[in-house]
Amino acid sequence: MKKILLLALIGYAFLLKPVGATQKNTVDTVQNKVDIMMQDTASWLDSFASNKRVNDKASANGYLQLGWLPRTADLADIEAKFKVRLKLPNWNDKIALVIDNDDEDDLKLDYEADAIEKDKEDINLAVQYIKDLNENLKIKNRIGISRSQIYARSELKRKWQFDSYQIQLTPRLDYFSSDGWAPSVKGAIAYPLENSGLSLSASWQKVQSEQYARKKVGLYHIKSLKDDQLLVTGLQYNKNRYSQESYLASIRFRDLFYKNWLYFELEPFLEFNQVNDYKTEVGIALRFIGYYGK
Repeated sequence: MKKILLLALIGYAFLLKPVGATQKNTVDTVQNKVDIMMQDTASWLDSFASNKRVNDKASANGYLQLGWLPRTADLADIEAKFKVRLKLPNWNDKIALVIDNDDEDDLKLDYEADAIEKDKEDINLAVQYIKDLNENLKIKNRIGISRSQIYARSELKRKWQFDSYQIQLTPRLDYFSSDGWAPSVKGAIAYPLENSGLSLSASWQKVQSEQYARKKVGLYHIKSLKDDQLLVTGLQYNKNRYSQESYLASIRFRDLFYKNWLYFELEPFLEFNQVNDYKTEVGIALRFIGYYGK
């Protein structure tokens, strides 16, 4: 199924070449139909809340990401990721319904490259409540299904803005019905340069049912080439739940190549993994990311 979806999106990408307005209109029509379908779904779910109506309308937004990750160990690896976020103001203007397979359980670092190795791809479903206490302090609570089990999550995000840099701290506490408690914390420092920026971030998480803590550290250089192009050079260290280490060096180029909703990413990488006795693994990730919604 993933391969079919990937080929379909690549086919649409070729249609974006300047060979005529009809082909471009076809791509826009597909994106518009997906958008309308998701907005209608949000309105339908919102209508179950009560007879009382608020001024805000229900809305939906999200993305679909399809990629091909050929590398030394596997030339046919294909990924498919998606996220759907439904805002339902008749339920509560701070509540959203989130459906995805983009695993956030391991606290992704700022500018982190997508995981090259994945255990599995479960569908996650959650009700999310976000409260902005001020511009530098946010609380996010979730309850839903992830890792094929029920979970609850409470997260605090705090920012400190200084003259020449920014610090962000994100403590979080999860409880999984099977895996138990999972406290975690992420910290990040953003340092702007003259025409680019640096980001250093790290995370730690200990799941009760796992013997070892999960740890990650990442250093990234971010440069905007144009208004619609971004280049991220990064070094990542990861120690997973089995206490296995991996090192990743990558250069990720992102280009908004069609209107304001279709992106292309090209990311060559080198990986040194303890599982493979730290042998050099060379690869490249090719991704298309399509956004929709309001």
